[in-house]
Amino acid sequence: MILEPDTRFEAFAEREPYFAVLTASRFLAASRTPGDEREFFATGETLLAWMFQVIDAGLTPGFAPASTLEYGCGIGRLAIPLARRPGSVTAVDRSPAMLTHARREAVKRGLDHISFETTPSFVTTSRKFDLVVCYHVLQRMRPADGLEIVHTLLQRVAPSGVAVFQWPYRSRGSKLVAAARWTRDRVPGVNAVANRLRGKPARDPFIPTYRYALPRVLPIFDASGFRATHVVLEDDGELGYATVFAQRHARSSRGSRPATHRPSASEPTRIVDASVDRAVTDEEISLYNRRAETYFAALTTWDHHLAKPFSLPDETPALLANFATVLQMLRLSRGLAVVDFGAGTGWLSRALTQLGCRTILVDVSATALDIARELFRRQPPIGDQPAPSFLTYDGRRLPLEDASVDRVVCFDAFHHAPDPAAMIREFARVLKPGGRAVFAEPGPRHADAPRSQFEAQTYGVVENDVDVHAIERVARRCGFADLKMCVFHEPEHLVSLDEYEDLLAGGPS
Repeated sequence: MILEPDTRFEAFAEREPYFAVLTASRFLAASRTPGDEREFFATGETLLAWMFQVIDAGLTPGFAPASTLEYGCGIGRLAIPLARRPGSVTAVDRSPAMLTHARREAVKRGLDHISFETTPSFVTTSRKFDLVVCYHVLQRMRPADGLEIVHTLLQRVAPSGVAVFQWPYRSRGSKLVAAARWTRDRVPGVNAVANRLRGKPARDPFIPTYRYALPRVLPIFDASGFRATHVVLEDDGELGYATVFAQRHARSSRGSRPATHRPSASEPTRIVDASVDRAVTDEEISLYNRRAETYFAALTTWDHHLAKPFSLPDETPALLANFATVLQMLRLSRGLAVVDFGAGTGWLSRALTQLGCRTILVDVSATALDIARELFRRQPPIGDQPAPSFLTYDGRRLPLEDASVDRVVCFDAFHHAPDPAAMIREFARVLKPGGRAVFAEPGPRHADAPRSQFEAQTYGVVENDVDVHAIERVARRCGFADLKMCVFHEPEHLVSLDEYEDLLAGGPS
């Protein structure tokens, strides 16, 4: 994607280069002092030191990039301190005016080896970098453009390289202020009037701040091959910012697995040890039960959850693909008693009930089950189907009799459990002889995924890796037999018509 220079912004950037980056009044040209300018660049030094500290502690100790790209460099607040470190620095910006100021500042400091490039010239190359930084930039782009930039920049990270991206993910400002800002940004003439009322030149552009929904951004890191991830959430006034530190896997030979990231002991994002065999205290279980309830109780609207699995277009295909696989593995028939463990807000349970199952929704959150009841009230299954049951779970023992159910399904919930071994033992207890337990879970590096990091830090929920070897070991001890895994790939493998014909014929494709 090529972002051409913004003609409205250029004259403003030439006149107010510092304020265009950090919108604090002391950086306005009319009042800016040499001390303010030194402070401006000192903030870059401090920020960069913090970045490398996080990378060292959370991703890869002793990280020393041989090549660095800063996208959206402005007048060099980060590019200049980066150039004082070993390695080459490429600094890119869409604004020629900002790059002119950046070159001037670099020369003043004797740093003439920074490669400053405009966005159009940069995108024509395919260079890879050990470190890619995009900080305090995405908030100035409309999300549709910013998400494409994220995807593009992640492709520029070399194997084992690190990406550092920052963006606002929430706002605590009033809806009235948000509406006024939207109007200034989108309605012609309004910004000019607002500028005149403030005694500013009418032509000065409005500098908006766009927010990015984290569920839209974090999967891009997953899809781009980043698994070792550290997420930092912080507030700055009315805005909440997310900074993602992510490391791309090193290239591996055919048949080998990439190295799994091992967070340091101080890393706050893995909530509990991933081992199924780990002993878990009652206090821990109570804590995570409360956090799950707090999450659902704090929801201001239930619409997103009531609309599942059709809430978000980018999530729906995977949910339905996983659900289809689970249905095949469950081997259902009408009248079977099926436990939906970790049922949450009940969309899967409603589907099971529609299929004629006697569905038992189990969850640690009473509020989640209330949302599920509302779902059944609004969208009752068609026809004469068995009524569902709703049971809260204390994290230790299922409120069910021994050998009382035919199936247990755990859909995207097992990795949230603080005591997985206890769950498996309970599944074995409540299942009838010949019963089945079916899981649909993410892979072994789930805890390091960007979205997992965010959920763990923001809500304090459990985001464990899924250790299938440990699951099998515990399951066999509990009496399960014939354990199988269904391995499938998303997205589907697309082929041409000729390749399809070759496939049917057993040919070269």
